Amino acid sequence: MKKLHLLLLSLTICLFSACHNELWEAIDGLDSRVTKLEELCKEMNTNITSLQTIVSVLQSNDFITGIVEIKKNGEVIGYTITFGKHDPITIYHGQDGKDGADGKDGQDGADGKDGITPVIGVAQDTDGVYYWTLNGEWLLDDNGNKLPVSGKDGQNGTNGSNGQDGADGKDGQDGEDGKDGADGQDGKDGITPQPKIEDGYWYISYDNGATWTQLGKATGEDGKDGKDGANGTDGKDGQNGADGKDGQDGDSMFQSVTQDENYVYFTLADSTVIKIAKGNSSTNQPNSEFIFTITYDPNGGEGVMEKDTFYYGRGNSIKRCEFERMDYFFTTWNTQADGSGISYKADWTLTIDKNIILYAQWNEIDWQDLGLSVKWAPMNLGALRAEEYGDYFAWGEVEAKSYFTESTYKVLNDYNRNNGLTTLTSEDDAAMVNWNRSGRMPTKSEWDELLANCTCTWITQNGVNGCKVTSKINGNSIFLPATGRYGVDGSNNMNIGSSGYYWSSSLDRTYINSNAWGVKFSSSQIDFVSCGRAAGCSIRPVCP
Repeated sequence: MKKLHLLLLSLTICLFSACHNELWEAIDGLDSRVTKLEELCKEMNTNITSLQTIVSVLQSNDFITGIVEIKKNGEVIGYTITFGKHDPITIYHGQDGKDGADGKDGQDGADGKDGITPVIGVAQDTDGVYYWTLNGEWLLDDNGNKLPVSGKDGQNGTNGSNGQDGADGKDGQDGEDGKDGADGQDGKDGITPQPKIEDGYWYISYDNGATWTQLGKATGEDGKDGKDGANGTDGKDGQNGADGKDGQDGDSMFQSVTQDENYVYFTLADSTVIKIAKGNSSTNQPNSEFIFTITYDPNGGEGVMEKDTFYYGRGNSIKRCEFERMDYFFTTWNTQADGSGISYKADWTLTIDKNIILYAQWNEIDWQDLGLSVKWAPMNLGALRAEEYGDYFAWGEVEAKSYFTESTYKVLNDYNRNNGLTTLTSEDDAAMVNWNRSGRMPTKSEWDELLANCTCTWITQNGVNGCKVTSKINGNSIFLPATGRYGVDGSNNMNIGSSGYYWSSSLDRTYINSNAWGVKFSSSQIDFVSCGRAAGCSIRPVCP
C-alpha cells in the first residue's frame, strides 16, 4: 500500500510540474508576442510619419541626398533617408504575425483565429491629392471625407487691372489702380493616422489620439483544446490542434525600397510606386539637370499658353486651361488629342522625364433657348449631363469645394455698399473662370425673367429629383436637379434630393456685406432666397 501511495504522489508531482511548466511557457509566449506587437506598432507609427514626409517631398520638388541601411544581427531591417530640404526619415521592414499555439492532446483542436495587421498606405485621387488608405480603401473621417496626407498651399490671387484713364475734353483724372487679388487660401493640413495596440486589439486615431476606432484582434488566438477520450479503455491520443495562421506581415506600408542612378523607388503594400529623384547635397540640386517641357495644345480652342519647364525628377503643377472655345467648356488635359491617352486635371502635381504635349479636352454646350434674353446651359457647373449635381461654390469663389465655413471663405471686401459693386466681375464669376468664358453666372434679374416666363414642375428624371422649367414662350425646357446645399458650419450637404439652391451673381442689397441672391426650390414652390455668401450652392450658367 505504501508503494502505491508513493507511486500516486510521484505521479501527482510530475503532473503538477508538467502543468506548471506549460503554464509558464504559455505566459512567456504571450509576453513575447505582446512585446513584438508593441515593437511593430512603434515601427508602424515611424513608417506612417516617414510616408507622410515622402509625399510632401514629392509635392514640394525636394530630392533625396542619401540612403543608409539599418542592420540588426547582420540583416537589413530598414533605411535612414536624407533629403535636400526635409528632415531625415527612418523606414522599417515589418515582421510576421505570431502563430496561434497548438491545441492539447485529445481530438483535433480547432484552428487558432488569425491575427491581423492593418495595412495603411496612400493613394492619389482624381484631384491629384494623396489621401490615406486602410486595407486598400480610403480612410475617412466621421463626416465621410478622405484624409489628406499633406496640406497643399493655396495659390496667390492675381493682381487687379489698372483703372482706365478719364475721357478727353476736360482733363479727366486717371482711373485708380485695381486692387491686388487676395491671397489663395491655404490647403487643409495633412492628417497623420496613429495606430496603437490595447488589450490585444488594433486601434486607429486620426485626430491626434482624441478618439480611437477598433480595427481587429492583433494576435493569433490559441488552437482550442482537443476533447478527452471517453472513460473505459483509454483511447489513443488525438492529434494536436492546428496552429492559428500567421498574422499579416508587420510591414504594412513598404514592400521594398530600391534605387538606380537617378531615382529611389518606394513600393507600397498595394504595389503603388512613389518615385523620388536623387540629388547632390553639396550643390543642393537634383542629379542630371536635364530640362523637359510640357506643351499645352488648344485642340480646337483659341489663345496662347506658355510651355511649362520641368526639371529632371522634380514635380510641378499642371496649369489651368487658358484657352477659350465658344460653346464648349474645358474638362481635362490628355496626352492624346482624341482623349484616348492619360488624363490629367489642372493643378495636378506631375513628374516627367521627357517632353510631352497635353491636349485640351472639351465638352460641347447645347445651350437651351427658352425665348429669353439669355440662353441657359443644360447642366450645372461641374456636371456633364442634366441629372448630375455638379460642383458647389461659395459666392464669388471660383474653385469648387465640399467644406464650407465662414473661416475658410475667401472674403470679397470689394463687394459692399461703399463702392457700389453689386454684381460679380469676370474674375470672381465661377462659370466664367471654369468654362473659359463660354458662359457666366445668371444675375437675379435673369432668374426673375426665367421664373416669370416659365412653369416649374417637380419631377424625377432618370432617378434624380428636381424641377423641370418649361418656357411659356416656345415650350423648350431645362432640368434643375435638387442639389441641396452646404451650410456655413462645415456640415455635410443638407436637403440633397429634396430641394435645390442656385446662386445668382447679384448681391442682396439689404445685407450687402454678407448675403447674395439665389433661388431655392422644392416639390411645392420655387422662389428667391438670400444666402450667406460662404454657403455652398450650385451654379447654372447662362450665355448672352
